[in-house]
Amino acid sequence: MADRHQFSTGASGLRYLLFIPDGAADLDRSGGRSPLGSAHTPYCDFLAREGVTGRMHTLYPDLPRESMVAQLGMLGWEPHRFYPHGRASCELLALEGADLRDGDLAFRANLVRFSGRRLQSYSAGAIQSVVSAPLVAALDRELRREFPDFELWHNSDFRNTLVVRGVHVDPRLLHCFEPHECQGQEFDLEQLVAGRDAASARLAARITSYLRRAAALLAGKQANALFPWSASRVFRLPAFAEITGFEGRVAMVAFMDFLKGIAIAGGIEFVRLGNGRPDTDYRAKGGAVVDLLDAGCHFVICHVNGPDEASHLGDRDLKIASLEAFDRDTVGPGVEWFLRHPEQLGGVMVMPDHYTNHSLGGGRSEAHSLDPSPFALWNGHDRDEIVRFDEDAALAGRFGREPLDRLQLLELLGVSRRRQAEEGLMAPSRAGHERATSR
Repeated sequence: MADRHQFSTGASGLRYLLFIPDGAADLDRSGGRSPLGSAHTPYCDFLAREGVTGRMHTLYPDLPRESMVAQLGMLGWEPHRFYPHGRASCELLALEGADLRDGDLAFRANLVRFSGRRLQSYSAGAIQSVVSAPLVAALDRELRREFPDFELWHNSDFRNTLVVRGVHVDPRLLHCFEPHECQGQEFDLEQLVAGRDAASARLAARITSYLRRAAALLAGKQANALFPWSASRVFRLPAFAEITGFEGRVAMVAFMDFLKGIAIAGGIEFVRLGNGRPDTDYRAKGGAVVDLLDAGCHFVICHVNGPDEASHLGDRDLKIASLEAFDRDTVGPGVEWFLRHPEQLGGVMVMPDHYTNHSLGGGRSEAHSLDPSPFALWNGHDRDEIVRFDEDAALAGRFGREPLDRLQLLELLGVSRRRQAEEGLMAPSRAGHERATSR
């Protein structure tokens, strides 16, 4: 088995795919099935039926329950070492002309909508960049006159980054609420950021003054306030090749700025496509995966944020529709490529980065739960007896009852220097290796 996963630096080597449907797993069982179990996902089911399944821990009880924590670990970077407390500094890396220096802090800064004191929408009614980008530019231009050490950068749609220069405050001493988990709750602007010591309290007071001025400038607009959160320091990573020993070409197809930041910091090619909403261009992402495989890329990571955003909107039907489009238009082309090129199959895995429970998405806390995420891996030789891909089926998979750790994902897939045989991860399956006759 070890020979199958020898690394290759040439275009003729084995290829690997990792599909990440963000927040696809869910605790809801309306009608007896989760959204993932209710969705029509023949390609993900194919991976389960022809491969091996199970569950994997992706989040930690002592770190924020968020996608960046999960995906750092999934891609081999230990989050306790490399997570910069929040994702804002990572997202800033994705923006041309922006930087963060030692002593600076970055905050994610949602454009939101309040109705009185109630947070009506964490995304300002799903505001889009065509409206939000000029709004943020005008805010930054006006507020830099009064707050010269504050910079507001636009990322996408409702997402922005607020940079405060030279404060030398530990971000762990700041308390910020997460807006997507607080929709419907009541707040005063003074409550959004608080400090735990004198220096952080002074910074919190200055941020509050900034927020008051921003709210005055935004009065009457679709977004009428900024909501800062996820304070973070400078973000740095060792190269992906260094931590894994993987010598082939690696690329990521995604949209989210935190993933572009990880790719930049970790030396991974980045192809930005789609958007962060459930209406993203799933077909373009699937096409980019195939183009990269055709071009000799050895490991392709493809992320889709739609299921997570549908969950936070509390919309089960939208989540199912997003999962079906992801399966048909994103996973499907990758699977079909390997069916045409079976000699290049190293491994194809699908795994949500975490649970996002849509019934908690409308403003209640802990929409991201600590439950282990389901996965399916097709590598052409390992099989178990599972025939569909969802949370309940994965419980009966080879790695279902005793979930793996997120740092084992790359070894399991075959992308890491460590050998599966040495770790005992991929012992011979008791199931037969006969090909299924139906798809």
